[in-house]
Order: sequence, then structure tokens, then C-alpha cells
Amino acid sequence: MILIFDYFETIVHNKSMDFNRGLKDLWEKHYQDKCTFEEIKTLGDELFKHLLKMHEQGLEYRFVKDELPEYAERYGGDTVEMSAEEEADFLMKCNEMEVLPSIYEALAAFEQMGIPMYVLSNSGFTAAALSVALERLGIRKYFKKVWSSADFGKIRPTRDFFELAITSALSDNPTAKRKDIVFVGDMYDTDVRGAFNAGIDVIWLNYHNSPDTDNLSSHNIQGPDELLNLVKKEYLNGIN
Repeated sequence: MILIFDYFETIVHNKSMDFNRGLKDLWEKHYQDKCTFEEIKTLGDELFKHLLKMHEQGLEYRFVKDELPEYAERYGGDTVEMSAEEEADFLMKCNEMEVLPSIYEALAAFEQMGIPMYVLSNSGFTAAALSVALERLGIRKYFKKVWSSADFGKIRPTRDFFELAITSALSDNPTAKRKDIVFVGDMYDTDVRGAFNAGIDVIWLNYHNSPDTDNLSSHNIQGPDELLNLVKKEYLNGIN
């Protein structure tokens, strides 16, 4: 068995999310002598709408590579360069993150069971920044690799993005087969549909008890507190 996890609301929960918290810090450090915060906030809102349009096309809008140059072009000065740590700082200002206790328990148990684990995230932030955030949250050690759509350029449910993870995971685990891979995620259209189209099983964290309208989910659970028992059952039975 190989587990590939979504990031947000699967292994990491956002207690609160506000892009302007990070944007204000960026403005104070680099732009307060060039524009007002309201001006840069307005541009941020415009760029968010552009992000949504790109997502409709299955493409990612990258924070460091695509968005930061827009602020420099509009307000002057050099494009702000960010290390992975600085990008993670921005991300974690925008997103007040926590790892649910049940996820800590599950990841530790899966490691003990020898299950390889990975993360495949739809995010405008790079895998390096997401990894820094996971390290700060104390769970990066459980995952062999982290992939982000910010690096790949396409988002789930694009099959190419799933194939990136599947091919790499199978290369890491040469005795495993595609049928051994299970994706864990909370979004029906991006996670459940995407995994189904990629030909792998999926565990759907169905927080709102939504209908599985197209009968795509291999396993439908109410939340991460049910994940450990489900995987133990499947793993011990040798199904995956």
C-alpha cells in the first residue's frame, strides 16, 4: 500500500485564512513607500480573480514566479525574491494552520506499518515552501516527497499531475503496483474524480456527507479520525 495525501483539509487544517495578512507584511517590507496598502490589496484581489480563471483551465498561478512580479511591475522596484523559508513565512501568515490530533496518530501508525506516504498539493506555493510548513508543524518526516502544482504548472484533477506522483512513487517502491496506491483527499471534483480518472483508489474525507454522485469513491469516510481504522483494515486484509 502507498498513500498519497492532499495537503489542505486532509493533513493540514486551516483555522483561519486571509491572504491580506501575508500581503500586508509584504507591503510593509517592500512597498509602503511606493503605494498604499489599499492599492496593493486591490491588485491582490484582481490577481486572485486571475488565479481562479487559470484554475478553470487546469493551470496553476504561482505566487513567487507569477504574482510577485506583478507587484513590482505595477509599483516599481525589483521583483521580491523569496527563499523557501520566506515563502513558507508568507504562507503561514495567510493560513493559520494546525494538524488534527487524529492525523498525527494516523501518520505515526502508518509509518510503523511501513506504508510509504507522499503529498500531492494544489497550491500556488512551491513544494519547498509547503515542506517547510510541514516541518514546522512536525509532520514533514512522515512523507517521502511533496509535490505542488506551483512547480508542475497544472492542478488536480489533471491526470498529468497525478501521473507525476504515481510514477515517482512506483519508482521509489519497485515491488508496488498502481493498484497499491490510494489517494486521500477531501474535494470531490479535484481529489475523488482526479484519482478515479488516474486509475487509483481514493479515500474521500467527506466532511459534509455529500453524495457520491458518480459512484467514484472507493472509500467514503466522515473525517480523518476514521482514516486509521480504515487503512488498518485494508492493509491487514491485504486488499491494497
